[in-house]
Amino acid sequence: MLYRETGQLKASYAEDQAIFPIAQDRWAMGALLLVVFGVLPFIGNEYIYQAVLIPMLVYSVAAIGLNLLTGYCGQLSLGTGAFMAVGAVACFKLSTAYPDMNLILVFIFSGLVAAGTGLLFGIPSLRIKGFYLAVATLAAQFFLSWLFNKV
Repeated sequence: MLYRETGQLKASYAEDQAIFPIAQDRWAMGALLLVVFGVLPFIGNEYIYQAVLIPMLVYSVAAIGLNLLTGYCGQLSLGTGAFMAVGAVACFKLSTAYPDMNLILVFIFSGLVAAGTGLLFGIPSLRIKGFYLAVATLAAQFFLSWLFNKV
């Protein structure tokens, strides 16, 4: 991560496929998890939770989605933010229309709405790749931004 991997050679395939193969990575992640789960609940306030942690978790979900498409498939998507916005707007509309609905159900239904919208734009884009996929997802981004502003 922040250092070179000199002298820590892998002897098996399982060691090569480990998530944290280097001992320093395991120690750093253990310390980070200890701080997040052991210290943060006691010193955190409303500002830290709402302005720092929740947006960080939302952006990490977006980064994981982009990592799946870009990192593993080699494709470029420029419309990820639009589909996240569809989920956010659906969550807002559901929570205001049905204020007594359980928050977990609101999240599930808004995720299904975002998945349906992604499917609506994704089915026609199934066979395209490279530059054309980037343009198609950018068109979805512009269309959904226009839709949110005008409707």
